[in-house]
Amino acid sequence: MYACKTLINTDTELASRKKRLSICLGANGFSFTEVTPAGELLAFGEAEGTHAATMTGVMADVKAFFASAGIRPLGYASMELIVLSDESTWVPDELYTSLSNRQYLRLVGSTPETVMTCHSETLKSTAVFAASDQVVTAFKVAMPGVAVMHQHAKMAQLAQWCGDRPVMLTHWRLGRVDVAAFRDGRYLYGNTLRFGNDNEAVYHLVEVMKTYGLEEAGAELLLCGDVDRDRYARLRPYFPNTTLFNGTVSRDKNPEFRTLHAYRHALIMM
Repeated sequence: MYACKTLINTDTELASRKKRLSICLGANGFSFTEVTPAGELLAFGEAEGTHAATMTGVMADVKAFFASAGIRPLGYASMELIVLSDESTWVPDELYTSLSNRQYLRLVGSTPETVMTCHSETLKSTAVFAASDQVVTAFKVAMPGVAVMHQHAKMAQLAQWCGDRPVMLTHWRLGRVDVAAFRDGRYLYGNTLRFGNDNEAVYHLVEVMKTYGLEEAGAELLLCGDVDRDRYARLRPYFPNTTLFNGTVSRDKNPEFRTLHAYRHALIMM
């Protein structure tokens, strides 16, 4: 079962076909947003709880949670399910074939039980990644038409928002940091880096910054996900500009949205 930890919405009445529903899976539940085509946040929610042991159990819990939140996950302009994967790779369109999905991941040292894919029109590439088939399939059945993507596909969408400035977006998780590097409006690099402590993480990020030439005065390090004061203080001296990233959507519809630590959920606020 999923319990509602947070639920904030507005009294704006807008047909589902004019909204986007974004969901991000976590180890103990999920979070979600409803966003208008103009990029205005209409709803934010967090569901806490252990994913059920069976696919039918997850399906039932997902449907029950959204029903209790007054949301019918059908008929949206778009629905996306963001899966946090530790193992992934990009394959250019001209080289990609679905028959080689497992081989692509073997080349990066992964031997997953389940392989999933999502396409990026911007990058003209397909992301091949490892994920939990049971939980993801349950969401797909419970929410017909939902598009599944991993965090790097979502982070790559930030390229146009960055403009010409050099930017490194980092999404922090337990023992992992997802990294996306941008320059001149282009996505240069994306990977999940493992670390034992924050000093090790700093070393890896500085290496990425130097490798991709992100050291100039206007360069910016964006932090989202599991970031606290100590982590922020540890990273700040090593980069020209360091900022907590709250996503790109407007949160003006309801003053209560301003109380959110939006940077923790930035992937569903883009």
